[in-house]
Amino acid sequence: MKDGLEDKADKYRSLQEELEAKQAELQEIQAGTFGTDSKNAEKRAREFFSNASRDVGSGRTEKIDALRDEISELEDDLTAAKEELLERLVDVQFPFEEVIKPKDETVEFPFSEPIPGEVIKAIEDVLNEDLKGDNVAITTDALIVETADVEEAIGMAEDRIEGIRANAGTKVDIDEYLEELRERDRKVALTLHILHQDEPLTKKEIEDRMGVESGALRGQLYYVLDNDPYLKKSGQEFSLTETGREVIKGYVEEYGEPEGLEQPQEVGG
Repeated sequence: MKDGLEDKADKYRSLQEELEAKQAELQEIQAGTFGTDSKNAEKRAREFFSNASRDVGSGRTEKIDALRDEISELEDDLTAAKEELLERLVDVQFPFEEVIKPKDETVEFPFSEPIPGEVIKAIEDVLNEDLKGDNVAITTDALIVETADVEEAIGMAEDRIEGIRANAGTKVDIDEYLEELRERDRKVALTLHILHQDEPLTKKEIEDRMGVESGALRGQLYYVLDNDPYLKKSGQEFSLTETGREVIKGYVEEYGEPEGLEQPQEVGG
């Protein structure tokens, strides 16, 4: 892929591997110095050596401190590399050969050039999703859809790529999404949180879990479905989009569970 995505993915994976190696090195020298990698044990050991030992040590604590500084810098570099890769994925395009190949129960959209496995791993890592899931698999050589119908396959392929772009966009703009959700009617955050705990659910099932009267969500639920990237609907059941999952996870981490959430109860119970 000659559009910069491969370079950004390579940079991300390289930093990730370097960070993991430094973390393993730190853990090993901690255990070799203090007999354990426990932070509390290290703190007590440092105090012990400081009070009870002459200043003729092996320099191990200095090495540990230096490694921690290196790890901190690598973490910052990795965060920046992840942001760059996500920004590139917001409008990602794949190297399609522009040929469609129906095969038994699948339809393949081959690539004109392979996508390296390490690039796929990097994309999966920053998006926190499996590129081979949901009946549409993105492999090194092709995008493969599990259907025998070509037109349906085209639609599923379009949806998968748009889902990747939306997921990346959510992660890039997560702070804006969280702030916007916090300022909305609390029932919106409650709905997302309920679905994140147990999906799919019908409108009535969501209302039951929220503890509101029947019909209380009708306008709110369909407004969010039509105007926000949080929900999708199949038949009478609602579930979260990838964006919806990402936003409510970030919301709970940042602000805690939405106020007023009733304890989940069995439907019909």
